[in-house]
Amino acid sequence: MRRTFLSLAIILGAAGNAFAYGGSKAYQFLTLPTSTTVFALGGDNVSLYSGEVTLAQQNPALLSAIPGTSVGLSYFNYIADANYGSLTFGQAVDSLSWWGVGFTFMGYGTFDAYDEYGVEDGTFSASDMDLSLMYVRRLASNFSMGMALKPVYSHIADYSSFGLALDLGAFYYLPEKLFSAGLAVRNFGVQFTPYEDERESLPWDVQVGVTKKLAHAPFRFNLTYTKLNKWDFDYEKDANLYKASSSYVEAEYKEDVSWGDMFMRHMVIGVEFIPTKNFSVAASYNHRRHKEFAMENAGGAAGWSFGANLHVYKFALGASYAIYGPSGGVFGVNLSSCIDDFRKKDK
Repeated sequence: MRRTFLSLAIILGAAGNAFAYGGSKAYQFLTLPTSTTVFALGGDNVSLYSGEVTLAQQNPALLSAIPGTSVGLSYFNYIADANYGSLTFGQAVDSLSWWGVGFTFMGYGTFDAYDEYGVEDGTFSASDMDLSLMYVRRLASNFSMGMALKPVYSHIADYSSFGLALDLGAFYYLPEKLFSAGLAVRNFGVQFTPYEDERESLPWDVQVGVTKKLAHAPFRFNLTYTKLNKWDFDYEKDANLYKASSSYVEAEYKEDVSWGDMFMRHMVIGVEFIPTKNFSVAASYNHRRHKEFAMENAGGAAGWSFGANLHVYKFALGASYAIYGPSGGVFGVNLSSCIDDFRKKDK
């Protein structure tokens, strides 16, 4: 099993180094969470032990937390009329291993097309999709590792692209301490077929997180550190053209981001209030999102997210709302269930 993990990492790592040109990133939709719970906790979480099967698409090792054969369905109304949804299935092979599959589809709608002369030339559409094939193995009583192999397909008008991504994850859980920790390498791979001539790298990310529930109070805290593989986000802004000496000069400058500010842009902080086992609410703050979407020289609630989970009968229903800026945010719903709960038990 360990050889399998290492071999896949070496193969995709070599391919990524060979084919990744330039600084642009393909398949950005892979960075979006497919769980309303994760969206409510700031958009990134690799350590939450809750039994929700959809969380495995954030960290494949979390598949070891599902109570049995489980399925999850989610839908998100994204920015600018884009929409995406996900279907996730997981099942135990035996007491030490699990397998799962996930499918995500994102549609960007229909756009007006124009030729190089500005003449309208019909319409076109764009969409992305990926298939996640997951396998998890418990290596110790409280430690598991998992991987997900993800073929990716994208199309824009008459252009299309195909790639392959790999997720690797580890999960550690101490039930007596109400503590869990996770580590995930996400979206590490290669774009085999570019849209045109130039291949782009994938938006790979290394994340680590911890979750701690208080023993005598109904609160659970989540802290996730993202982009361990990249410290400086290299923010650049193009200043407005200004008039000087009867000519327009275009000025470009790099935004001055302090060390503390940059550190916080890697952090995602979330808290859950869990008054009963069947109901919880969550709130979080994503500093990077706040800085990137907030209006200049103005406040605003960009970066804040909220959500709730409700267990009714044999179903878990989740909802979340993440604020991206003055124009609004992202709303999502999630429905999941353990199929084993519907099977009749032998008496």
